[in-house]
Amino acid sequence: MRYAKYLIIFVLLFIGNIALSGDSVFLVEEEDIVPNPLQVGEKLTYSIRWKKLPAGKRTDWIVKEEIVNGKDTYHIQSEMKTRALFRVYNFQNQQETYFNPITLSPVRFQNRVKDRGFRATVKTEFREGKAEYERISRPKSKAPQKREAKVLEIPPGTQDELSLIYFLRSKQFVLGETYFFPLLVKGKVLKATLTVERKEFVKNKKLGNVRTIVLRTSEGGRFWITDDERRLPVKIETESKIGAIKATLTDVELAD
Repeated sequence: MRYAKYLIIFVLLFIGNIALSGDSVFLVEEEDIVPNPLQVGEKLTYSIRWKKLPAGKRTDWIVKEEIVNGKDTYHIQSEMKTRALFRVYNFQNQQETYFNPITLSPVRFQNRVKDRGFRATVKTEFREGKAEYERISRPKSKAPQKREAKVLEIPPGTQDELSLIYFLRSKQFVLGETYFFPLLVKGKVLKATLTVERKEFVKNKKLGNVRTIVLRTSEGGRFWITDDERRLPVKIETESKIGAIKATLTDVELAD
């Protein structure tokens, strides 16, 4: 059983072939949070559990400001890997997005996956109205390398698998509203939806008792972000074929 693909929590919550409600609102056009809650130097660490077992760890880090393709961006890195009882699966996922904090959209995305013998690297350059996508993979260590390259037409505000978290943190939400936004994943542009379900207090060992906004996806996943100027994702829960998977924020490092 390939546990690894179910550990990519932040992606699973927002992708899939989703039917849109006719009353959905295009999130890209909604108001942004002012001031923007994203800060260079912020590092968030999560503990991932499967059926109450420690399954992995994820760290997201806004590393620095950087100019990419002539645009000002935040260089954001993310790393997730299995641990404890899951070490035998030797899974590791490293992602990088170059996120424009003004337009709230990615300029470049890279994704590297190691799942036992499987290896894959994805690179995407986001241009105006299009995305240049390349995927190089090797299913087994001795298998021949496969390459897929294509140019995709994309709507304004299209997110990648990592940038979408920072995009959502930067947007204002209305309780009870349902939103949609474009998401590029696995070489396809999908329409992702989420509903602002409720507000709820959550106990967190690092932050204490915090009020959160609960976002529910049309596939049943839930995503808790603090209802304050930080907009920190503190908890994520989703159901998969192997059972419930939970990610909990365990550490926060902010810029000096």
